[in-house]
Amino acid sequence: MIEIPHIVAHRGASIEAPENTIAAFRVAGARQAKWIECDVTLSADNQCVLIHDDTLERTTNGTGPIHKQPLSVLRELDAGSWFSDIYKGERIPTLSDTLETLFFMDMGANLEIKPSGCDPVRLCQEVAKELDRAKKLPILLSSFDDSAVAEIRRLLPGMPCGWLLETLPDNWHDGYTQLGASALHIDHKALDAEKAAEIVAANVPLVCYTVNDPARAKELFGWGVTSVITDDPAKMIAAIPRHPNPQGRNK
Repeated sequence: MIEIPHIVAHRGASIEAPENTIAAFRVAGARQAKWIECDVTLSADNQCVLIHDDTLERTTNGTGPIHKQPLSVLRELDAGSWFSDIYKGERIPTLSDTLETLFFMDMGANLEIKPSGCDPVRLCQEVAKELDRAKKLPILLSSFDDSAVAEIRRLLPGMPCGWLLETLPDNWHDGYTQLGASALHIDHKALDAEKAAEIVAANVPLVCYTVNDPARAKELFGWGVTSVITDDPAKMIAAIPRHPNPQGRNK
């Protein structure tokens, strides 16, 4: 199983730069983050692009569903001005752009598969092709969509894959085992010491999102959490430069 850094930059350093852009990934690297987390979906012509929402309005100057636009249109959109004039002209990156950037920055990634609005099987197939063509990087895939997790496990049986959850079901271990997942990703607000202890006792790597308070991160690490995903990697790494609980790290 891949070792997940204790701090992962959520959509890049998204407190300092527009989320899911090459700029945000570069800032994360400059702040000493070893990994970024980002969202992968498909354009209308089945190209892998990085954007979180189902529609374009919040983070670009475009409108409508991402999955209705071809890559040629998405490439022309401004994905930076909404955040700051400094980032005017920043583009929606492709997965290929991102993997190339991470390779040269010596960084890894948690790629979240977001099939909302497109076929999850096709999305997984296209992601698998990109990863097969790319230079080797430390990669962990994850998704809230069980069918996407299952498809990734089928296409890339050796690829670590996280099961994303908002809350922890009573039978979580059965679902985790059936999916063949290799990490459990959960909203930190849904976690308490008892639930964390149950997961850690099962030897399941535990990743929490989205944690921006160093005190909360320290509490989570004290419960045995493997990694936290944060908008502010600079602040978090300054407060917690190393995993304070080595036993909680993934081996």
